[in-house]
Parts: sequence; structure tokens; C-alpha cells
Amino acid sequence: MTKLTLVVPTYNLSHYFNETLETIANQTADFELWLVDDHSTDGTAEKAAEFVNGVPMFHVEQFDHHRGVSVARNFGIEHATGDVVAFADGDDRLHPDFVKTLINGFQEGTPAVTVGYQWWHTPINPRDHYETLSQRTMFQQASQRGSEIGGYIWNKAYSLAAIEQQHLRFDESLSIAEDYLFTATFVANDSGIYVYDPAIRYTKINRPNSTLRSRSFSDRRVEDQVFERIYQMGERL
Repeated sequence: MTKLTLVVPTYNLSHYFNETLETIANQTADFELWLVDDHSTDGTAEKAAEFVNGVPMFHVEQFDHHRGVSVARNFGIEHATGDVVAFADGDDRLHPDFVKTLINGFQEGTPAVTVGYQWWHTPINPRDHYETLSQRTMFQQASQRGSEIGGYIWNKAYSLAAIEQQHLRFDESLSIAEDYLFTATFVANDSGIYVYDPAIRYTKINRPNSTLRSRSFSDRRVEDQVFERIYQMGERL
């Protein structure tokens, strides 16, 4: 059976973290967990340590200084022991079958599985069934802002072997759009058949002080540059 490692970066999540931990605890399938705290100062790190205590497959890492979300995710990749790796943000909500749906979607040779999410919109037809997508279709979805599947990393699980074959990591120099770049690069370099279940298995929470809501003009310029890189990848497919 496919083993999944879930990587959750945490940083000053306040009360949002409590509900996220509850949804992690309520998963209906077994998995490995890495909570990677990026030097929180509001008690988030202590909550993470308490949550994993006594659970053999649950782990926590606490950075001794603030290093950024990409460093935290890369730490998770490098310490994952699963066949596949998934990511969640520490202030979001996971459906009880989030892990189960991702695991069951993997077949031999599948590079990644993605599920429906609730944020600004819902999938066109959010019924629980698996669809297959070509590399080109998956790339089109992953390289567009606000598409049904999106380039987000939190509604997907990636083959760890495929990540390592590409020597792929999150770009630690970026503070925005690093998720789109990671997903687009992954898809652009793996021509396998992708799997999608539109059933809503992930809910994105709009936190007032989130990175998305505090973007500066320079952040938007960086984001545009990242998407230009992504569009150039698409031209080669």
C-alpha cells in the first residue's frame, strides 16, 4: 500500500492551528506527518510538539531562526519516508478522507494525484470519482491562476521518487508563487498520467495576515516573473 508523508510548515498560526490539528487527527488513513515550525513566537511550536508526542509516525522540527516556508517544505521532502509526499498549510482544513483519497488515487507510474478544494470557488462537478489527465492538460491547469486544479501544492500528493529523479526542491529565494513553480516544474518534467478526484478534500482559509493578503508591488513583480518562467516551460511541451 502507498505510504504518504504529509508536510505542514507552521509559523505563528495563532488559534487557526488548533482546528488544523483537529482535522489532521481525524484522518481516516494512516500517514507520516512532519510539522516543521519556522521559529514561531506565539506558542505554535509548543502546540506542534504536544500534538506529535507519543505518535510514532508523527514528527516535529523546530527551526532556531526564521528561514521561510520553502526551507520548511524542503526539510519535509528530505526527511519523508513515504512513497508520496503531500503538503498542507497550517491554518487550513483537511477533509477526513484527504489522505485516503490521495493514497487511493496512486497507481503504478502515477506521478501525482490531486483533489478538489474549497476556496474562491468549488469544482464544476465535485462528485467523488477519479479522472485521468494527460501531462499537457495537467500543466494547463497547474500553470493558470485560479483554475479548477491550480498550481497549489496543498491539494496534491507527488511521487517522492519522481521528485528525487528531477532533483526538485522549492526555490528558497522566492516568497511568493513558489508553489506554482514547484508544481509546474514537476509536471513539465514528468509525462505520466495524472489523477484527479474533484471531491472537495481541502478547504483554504483566508487568514487576514496571510502572505497572499499582504503582497507588495515588488511581490507582484516577482510573481509575474515566475509565471513567465512557467509559460516558457509550457512552450516546450
